[in-house]
Amino acid sequence: MSTINPQLPQADFADELRALNLPSFSAARLAVARSLVAFCFVWPFFNFAFFIPDNAMEIDFLPVFLAAAILPKIALRQKLSILLAMPVFAVALFWANPTAPLRLAIGIIPLHFVINLTRHLRERGQDLIPPNLAYRCLQVFIAFCAIQTVQINMFTVIPEWLSDTLTAIIPRYMAVAYDDLGIRGVQGWASEPSSAGLMCLAFALVAIAKRPDRRWRVLALFALLVSLNKSIYCLILMILLGFACAFTVRRQVYSFMTMAVLAIGGIVYSAHSGRFAELSANIAIDGLNRESNHELMRFLQILNPLEQFPHVYQPMLLNGTLAMEPMGLLPLVVGYGSVAGLLWLGYMFWHNFPRGLGRQLPLTLVAVFVLLIMAPPDLIPSVVAVAVLLNPKKLKPGAAIPDAFSEGVARVADFNHHTGV
Repeated sequence: MSTINPQLPQADFADELRALNLPSFSAARLAVARSLVAFCFVWPFFNFAFFIPDNAMEIDFLPVFLAAAILPKIALRQKLSILLAMPVFAVALFWANPTAPLRLAIGIIPLHFVINLTRHLRERGQDLIPPNLAYRCLQVFIAFCAIQTVQINMFTVIPEWLSDTLTAIIPRYMAVAYDDLGIRGVQGWASEPSSAGLMCLAFALVAIAKRPDRRWRVLALFALLVSLNKSIYCLILMILLGFACAFTVRRQVYSFMTMAVLAIGGIVYSAHSGRFAELSANIAIDGLNRESNHELMRFLQILNPLEQFPHVYQPMLLNGTLAMEPMGLLPLVVGYGSVAGLLWLGYMFWHNFPRGLGRQLPLTLVAVFVLLIMAPPDLIPSVVAVAVLLNPKKLKPGAAIPDAFSEGVARVADFNHHTGV
């Protein structure tokens, strides 16, 4: 029978756990938070109807709030940004409508947290979104749109149980065609065709940021999405993406040729698009009356809060029932936060906008413009696209502290902490 030699050091329980190479509690929390944000990036549309059938409230932002609660230290980075946000909430609390502070929280907190989480991961040589995830999601989403087109126009392909589940989970999901003429296209797993365009634009921007050599393949996939989606919003997004891709080309001649092709393609598509014909008919019947023309509703949500600046925005009612809440982060923050909101927004992007982006600058500007003006503030794919493009892997020399140097400083600090230096 073997005996324990008291002269030899004995391994304790902590050493045995360390030998198993299990992740620490901090690393596990970081992985969970990263997974929650990545999941919202892939599937951002939820409502309570799946759990409570009579409630149609959207909860797109809840997983990101849960991730922020898991990582409070990262959520509380950039103290000045938090201090500047407090007057914004105070203005909305005292002078705006009762739902304004909640809407501001839904728009401000995810952007603040996701940018800080992305920067925290970049400092450790990690990515918020895996390298090929955005590109594969774009491919799968467009393939699903093609299946929906076959389902609507030809024969049944999607099982009934899947259609019922998507209808319950996704707000405003339509398992049938929007109209009998097929003028409006499909929406994938987004809440509507325009949201599908915004979601796929975020996929496209992140995919190009990860692999710039894929930009023309990504643009071709987005053009295919426009043909299936048939959304005017999606066409505008494709033009923005095309310009961003064109300006990443080294030779300006190719850039102008690409823009010319995009312009001609957009004109031809518009001339033969039933959606544009429908829009023209609505304008001919209703005129440019903002209160009666539903096609201009999104423009109302963007322009009205900016028109009332510096006064606090009071949402108008469309047809006496539907409140025109701000669309885009800029109308939301400026509309409900007035001058304080403009100061917070200016600091947020001025402080986080990197120098030395080079040819990635057009993509970054498109991502920021779409989040500020065109996308709902709580659309997590747009927020993630901005965060990824504001925290690139490579910058020009002198633009930022190199990752290897930052990692070396972190290791020295960790060594000094453990050795008591």
